[in-house]
Amino acid sequence: MVQIGNEKILGGLGALFIVLSFIPYVGWILGVAGVVLLMIALNKFSQIFDDKKIFSNFLIGFLISLAGIVIAIIFGIFSFLPLLSERGGYRSFESPSMVGILLAVAVMYILTVVSCYYYRQSFNLLYSYTNVNLFKVAGTFLFWGAVALIVFGLGGLGILVGWILLAVAFFTLPTTYEFINKID
Repeated sequence: MVQIGNEKILGGLGALFIVLSFIPYVGWILGVAGVVLLMIALNKFSQIFDDKKIFSNFLIGFLISLAGIVIAIIFGIFSFLPLLSERGGYRSFESPSMVGILLAVAVMYILTVVSCYYYRQSFNLLYSYTNVNLFKVAGTFLFWGAVALIVFGLGGLGILVGWILLAVAFFTLPTTYEFINKID
């Protein structure tokens, strides 16, 4: 018999804190705490189910997402600075600054989709071991929400729903498992 009481609470709180990261001023603190709690929970689930891919897929997705943010900020800052230095001058979309800003957005978009793909892989593995369908649904919402970000940002709602479903999935997990389903 496997006990998973603490892991499910850590995972649920982590996903919930990520949802609350949109709160002004303190949201970034909640977001960081959420990612840390979620990583601890997924690492524990990796150990419980003896499948390192549960944690490693999430970690890869997180690192890709972090790289996307850093790269987009760097591109954005260096592209936006020349626009500020032009006093009242007309700048078109063909200018190097606008191309850099569009490139920053494109890089951020692509890396967000790739990171959500890895999140989805991690949550699909959790589904395969726990048979809690909400893990699979949450991963699907995250991935397709990221893909849909290009359509006027409507995918942001899908991503938000994905994180909420993930929190619900963790909180609805039973606290004990009689057996563990191994997948090859």
